[in-house]
Amino acid sequence: MRFISAFVPLFVLAVLAFLFGVAVVDRAANRTRVARGGVPPTTLPVVDLHSDALLWNRPLLERSRRGHVDLPRLRDGGVVIQVFSATNAFPLGANYRRTPQGPDLVTLVAVCNRWPEAAWRSPVERALAQAETFHRTALASGGRLVPVLRASDVQMIREERMSGTTGGVLLVEGLHGLHGDLFAIDRLFAAGFRVFGLVHMTDTALAGSAHGWHKGGLTTLGRRAVARIDSLGGIVDLAHASSATIGDVLAGGVRRVMVSHAGVDGTCPGNRNLSDDELRGIAAAGGIVGIGFWDGAVCGDDAAAVARAIRHAADVAGVDHVALGSDFDGAVAMPFDASGVQRLVPALEAAGFSDGEIGSILGGNALRFLAESLPRG
Repeated sequence: MRFISAFVPLFVLAVLAFLFGVAVVDRAANRTRVARGGVPPTTLPVVDLHSDALLWNRPLLERSRRGHVDLPRLRDGGVVIQVFSATNAFPLGANYRRTPQGPDLVTLVAVCNRWPEAAWRSPVERALAQAETFHRTALASGGRLVPVLRASDVQMIREERMSGTTGGVLLVEGLHGLHGDLFAIDRLFAAGFRVFGLVHMTDTALAGSAHGWHKGGLTTLGRRAVARIDSLGGIVDLAHASSATIGDVLAGGVRRVMVSHAGVDGTCPGNRNLSDDELRGIAAAGGIVGIGFWDGAVCGDDAAAVARAIRHAADVAGVDHVALGSDFDGAVAMPFDASGVQRLVPALEAAGFSDGEIGSILGGNALRFLAESLPRG
């Protein structure tokens, strides 16, 4: 989730949320720019590795006029698997450069969304509340939205992709609030989480954030947490991680690693985006990088900017290690919503990718990675 003061002061959004509810903030923050030209026919299966839609108290089974993601728009865009993030901490004053600890805005969201009272106090409980929302939605969908928990679920999605089924993978964006209690990782895994981000906008007890005050690497607790995630069959997400944290995780030989949403320093310089060395390291570990769609990731506001970042990532890491990580509903303006993902096809063609490579980037690489990385049993 990007710091959003560029277009609406964060304090004003917080006040609006308190007075009028999360929907007002959702409408102001998660905007879609009007894209020119028609949307190409939906033919290629898409996997998107990051959306914060669960945060906004929006009925995901119904087509909405606000935000970026709901089930009808995912189907319009050919999205066969969507990774749903549970954002559980976002301090007032967050920014890409150096974020201090401060009052947590997701606490306010928890109150406005009427999540259980435990979620008002605990980041772990906030993540669990969002997982409960996801599972209730899937149950009410009549099979249109299904949890993806194991490798066989990915295969089912591959086989059933034309029947109107979308799979959902749960990701926790930052293991905040653990304070030595690694059993919380087991609780999150039992609730359906399969992807675990170590940090978000601030340093944690586990690791340094790219936006943190110290930007350090893995702590002793962090190394234990990574080992626990790995032993359970979870995937470590290095989105928002500091360079030191990325280096420590890769040096530790983790079996499953990804970056759910990021840009690349080669086309959009900044500490939020991955260096060429980091891209090579993630590829060497068998990982995958989801390229984001927002301006802070690609230094542009259209499909061509996204394609430029993907071109660079593919040239450095290899096309087999590049995927999509939109950051839909991450309090960012987007060039299109979930229904318009196929707009990337002509932009990728213009960037010199073949038809087969475009299919891999849009969904094939992520389907393979998830099938290889998720638990078998």
